[in-house]
Amino acid sequence: MVNDHEEEILLFSEMSKGSMTAFDELYARYSEAVYYTIYKKIKNKDEVDDVFQDFFASIWRKKENISVNTSFKAFLFTSLRNHILNHLLQTNNREKRALDYTKSLSHEDTDLARETDIIGISKLVTSEINRLPEKMHRIWRLRKEDGLSISEISSQLNISEQTVKNQLSTANRRLRLFLEKLHTFLFFL
Repeated sequence: MVNDHEEEILLFSEMSKGSMTAFDELYARYSEAVYYTIYKKIKNKDEVDDVFQDFFASIWRKKENISVNTSFKAFLFTSLRNHILNHLLQTNNREKRALDYTKSLSHEDTDLARETDIIGISKLVTSEINRLPEKMHRIWRLRKEDGLSISEISSQLNISEQTVKNQLSTANRRLRLFLEKLHTFLFFL
């Protein structure tokens, strides 16, 4: 007469050779206890169902490479403990990665919004510069963009240095007033 331990070893041996009947018998014996053990650790029914199914599928996939020297039950629950632990680690890593990704998106959104704001403000300022009278606009660009000195602008445009200074002063005052209005407007947004 074969005892339970010997019968388990025999069933396991048959399963490792590909017997689905032996696997079904071992599943019938331990599925309830395995499910309960997973549920004690995880508590979320959908997640428990996934881990349960994955655990038995992994036993079936690895059947040829598993050797049981003592008891199938001891092997099964040691494997289950490791399987649950791996699942929890992966879940925590996934949640951490998702949280990190969400944080990075919010930073990217903020950076993109800031960049969009800067581009928009830059376009407004450029538009205001382009609205300066033609001579004033040209003097301002030669000074601010080309970096020419007042005397260089004066000789290039064949006008007095005082005219260059007056035109720059007026242009800067207009732009300063525009920026103050823009700042006030943006403050109330």
